[in-house]
Amino acid sequence: MQKSNKVHILPEILANKIAAGEVVERPASVVKELIENAIDAGANAIQIYIAGGGKKLIQVVDNGCGIGENDLPIAFERHATSKIRSEKDLEAIHSLGFRGEALPSIASVAQVEIKTKEQSEKLGLVFTIDGGKKGALRKTAANRGTSISIRNLFFNTPARRKFLKSDNAENQQILIVLKRFFLAYPDIDFQLTLDDKQLFSLKKTDLKERLVEVFGAEQGENLIELDERVAGIEINGYLGKPQIARRSRSQQHLYLNGRPIMDRNISYAVYQGYGDTLDEGAHPVYCLFIEIDPAFVDVNIHPTKMQVRFSNDRTLFYLFLNGVKKTLNSHGVLADLSSVNQGSAIQKAVIENHEQSENEVKKEFELKKTKPSHFNLTKVKKGSGQISLAYFNHHESEQENVQASGQQSLLEEEKSDVRFWQVHKKYIFSEIKSGLVIIDQHLAHARILFEKTTKLLNDQRTSGGQKLLFPQKITLALDDFLVFKDIYQVLNQIGFTINVFSGNTIIIEEMPADVKIGRESQILLDMIDYYKNTSQTSFNLNEKIAAAYAFKNAIKTGDILNEVQMHNLVDQLFACEYPFYSPSGKPVIVSMELDELARRFK
Repeated sequence: MQKSNKVHILPEILANKIAAGEVVERPASVVKELIENAIDAGANAIQIYIAGGGKKLIQVVDNGCGIGENDLPIAFERHATSKIRSEKDLEAIHSLGFRGEALPSIASVAQVEIKTKEQSEKLGLVFTIDGGKKGALRKTAANRGTSISIRNLFFNTPARRKFLKSDNAENQQILIVLKRFFLAYPDIDFQLTLDDKQLFSLKKTDLKERLVEVFGAEQGENLIELDERVAGIEINGYLGKPQIARRSRSQQHLYLNGRPIMDRNISYAVYQGYGDTLDEGAHPVYCLFIEIDPAFVDVNIHPTKMQVRFSNDRTLFYLFLNGVKKTLNSHGVLADLSSVNQGSAIQKAVIENHEQSENEVKKEFELKKTKPSHFNLTKVKKGSGQISLAYFNHHESEQENVQASGQQSLLEEEKSDVRFWQVHKKYIFSEIKSGLVIIDQHLAHARILFEKTTKLLNDQRTSGGQKLLFPQKITLALDDFLVFKDIYQVLNQIGFTINVFSGNTIIIEEMPADVKIGRESQILLDMIDYYKNTSQTSFNLNEKIAAAYAFKNAIKTGDILNEVQMHNLVDQLFACEYPFYSPSGKPVIVSMELDELARRFK
């Protein structure tokens, strides 16, 4: 009896669907691939049409070179590319797309129509593919260039389609991708139409003007030009002054030979260049370009091509560190230039075997990015009395009390017997019978505001705000504006009154009563950043808004508190349902026993 083979070759359609999982994660991935093809085709004008978050329609129209009759059907075969012909070409890639995976992968999970015309031809061509099944190729009237329409993405893979987010969330991801191209190619006209509404019409310009158009007018006057050249490497672009730093990395853009990339080593060098000018948790704004011989870079290490490998990454580290420091110093942002290595000193440092290896650099940067798990909380069981510092005098640790059941009411210490003092403008210390209690003032206030705001929202009540004497008009970056549209109704419920003026310009008319005067626009931007960068599964909508408001409006490290303010803060904290943890799960209170202190002093 002949045995059947266990190993077999996958059908082409199935293989393409599997390959699509590497290339096409979501609509934004499709947009990226199509824009890259348009730029590689030499287009200087690109129109993008999006409907239904890209799930319904993605259309990209360019005025590039077009595709010939013999090439068009082959372009939708796997590994078909016009960008490389030999292994040697891989060592010096100049184009954006080159893998030959994108078009067949997209066509296997969508309904595709491509219309194209070369300049030398009188008529153009139309070619359709439905879920990987090719249709007829026919001639038609067309403009020079290519128009490709992607409809009903993942229509034949429902398991993948159901994991897509809301239309607005997918639009935000598409905008993140498009912003990279808008900034990388200011010499290209871009038009973006979203659900029949034109959002961008960008004409050819210089980089700074394009930055103002994309980031918002308020950023323009706070951008500083950077230009560094060493050993055949050039970096240029713009740095944002520390005062426009954001609470997310959404306005950080790095490009290699026109290709958007991410590189932790370079990012760490930029942060080091800013030194201590950035507040805790702040991320600098920048748009920087690296020009380098492609032979010294491997761009083929990841399907998305966002990660690359440099053969001279140590040189780049010092070049960026020096360039950022020197540029900021020249505009009076840094105190002095004593720590900046210049010119040949950089090259000398590069040649020497510096103590801090690349791995150490990345490890240190990773530590700064570590995020706690959300809502790792245990509810405090309270009796008829209020929890107070006396709690720590009756239990060895808060966790023991938290997990115990049937506890009797805790006696509250007399306020006159409780002494507080502030350490490093960050921590509140208090002596208790068994040792010492330490409270993080920022996290404590965040917990108080979070519970207050969450209760307000869950009870479906509306809090009145304070009317601004001079309403503030802000032009938001487009991705920020889409987030604002998601959350503005909830913002108005907690005391904001914000209206759309025109386009993506808004007017703040009222703010919650406990927002500090002068922080109106900054707290809104901080909340938008927090909302954008908090996991969708960590909070529901009310909790995300409450957490954003709490963290961004809470007492900060560096705020000086007097005795009365410290007493009030601690009283409000112990009145909370979950006093021991911040909304993000970080500990708010740490206790240290006398025995532990004695052990430390041996």
